[in-house]
Amino acid sequence: MGAAGLVGGVASGRRLVALAQGRAGGPSFELVQPELFAVSGGQPSCWADFDNDGDLDLFVGFKDAVANRLYRNDRGTFVEIAGDAGLADLTDTRAAAWGDFNADGRLELYVGFTRRSGVANKLYRYDVNGGNGRFTDVAHDLGVDVKGETRQASWVDFDNDGRVDLFIAFRDAPNMLLRNEGNRFVDVAKDMGVDDPRKTVGAVWFDMNDDGRLDLFVANQDGTLNGLFRNEGSRFVDVAHELGMDADGRPATFGSNGPSVADYDNDGRLDLFVAGYGRNFLYHNDGAGRFTDVAAAVGVAGGDKATPSGWGDYDNDGRPDLYVSSYVDRPVNEHDFLFHNDGSKFSDAMIEMIAKHGATHGVQWVDFDGDGALDLSLANNNPNGGHYLFRNTMPATRARRSIQVMVVDEHGHHTHAGSEVRAYAPGTRKVLGGRLVDTGGGYCSQSVMPVHIGLPGDGKVDVEVTAMTKNGRRITRVANVDPNKLPKRVLVVKVSATSQSSQ
Repeated sequence: MGAAGLVGGVASGRRLVALAQGRAGGPSFELVQPELFAVSGGQPSCWADFDNDGDLDLFVGFKDAVANRLYRNDRGTFVEIAGDAGLADLTDTRAAAWGDFNADGRLELYVGFTRRSGVANKLYRYDVNGGNGRFTDVAHDLGVDVKGETRQASWVDFDNDGRVDLFIAFRDAPNMLLRNEGNRFVDVAKDMGVDDPRKTVGAVWFDMNDDGRLDLFVANQDGTLNGLFRNEGSRFVDVAHELGMDADGRPATFGSNGPSVADYDNDGRLDLFVAGYGRNFLYHNDGAGRFTDVAAAVGVAGGDKATPSGWGDYDNDGRPDLYVSSYVDRPVNEHDFLFHNDGSKFSDAMIEMIAKHGATHGVQWVDFDGDGALDLSLANNNPNGGHYLFRNTMPATRARRSIQVMVVDEHGHHTHAGSEVRAYAPGTRKVLGGRLVDTGGGYCSQSVMPVHIGLPGDGKVDVEVTAMTKNGRRITRVANVDPNKLPKRVLVVKVSATSQSSQ
């Protein structure tokens, strides 16, 4: 449950160590509309510009007797509209994912519930009628109204056919992979080899071997092994044990939770962090098909009951930092970690303002006000917790040292989750920073928003997007981009499915 036990600055027995409050160069945040976000019980949280007005909006799912919430962002001020919009489900919500499954330019929202609620999962389509938008549940019509202990839901194009498919992880049943066939979804998990029957509570998709196909990592609970399913085109093969990534030998009380992907050392290869009960893992990708756990060596193995994790460069130095939240379950008391990436190692830079609220579930880094600095969105399902939003108050001169990139297809639609975005020094292959277009994380959520890349200096950059297409990995390069001349510092990159290009 993170650090929610700290109310009014009282520690409540919590181990708050190495707080960076007042430290020179440390992070600086302020609460945004705290009364609005004080409601407890938040679990999944995800961001997207659902109404296409240029501002990122926030959906938060809640447990049990609290209705789900949708916050419309009106130029930096949030208004709660879930009731009017048709999203105020009063059901234990464990998963939420934004995506554009029908490529109509409007985002849909998949919401997953628990089996004990007795409610089938819902797929909300956003309909605009005379300027008054409302969400309509179309899950039954499309064959995605399934029931179970739903956890991660992810919109990904696993077969590179140009249509976004839906993956659903379950804690109590085999996972599902629903192929998008245009007017309906069909479960192909068994045929494709990803119907993992273990207790999955987290999942993330990324191209682990640079073959142009998205692979799948699943984090499993209660001592069961983790899975890493390599996408071989016609079928997936679990190679987690072969690569030493299954967390073999752990007791039944241990398990993995929130995986997240980033190139933490800017070597051009994606690495994998896995939060868990017992210990965390950070798998370094050497580019030759091997992953090595370096969590202890670089300082991120700490924590005993870690739940979600999220990467974000909060200080715009070009290196992704890492937030890891902790769940408090008697007799263990743990605190959240804000790991600052120092280049070769990580150090805990947690500050008191964040620590006294903390997270148990939702962790999202987002630049909600478009100033170039990453803000932090947390959800806490503890009775004393909230789902708070923290604005990053770094100086404007430093906030401007960043760029945001929105990846879309040639029609402007969001169909390229799992694409890799990197910034380079102009005319070179020197990586200044990079991110993965969200495929799931932050606790059972998926957002649709520009990826944020902090930059170690001012000036122009080359931006490169690597997307998965039917013709393999396709690179779109935009040279000599001046972030200061972009609206809200956002570069929109359109990816062609048929050709490699430079812009």
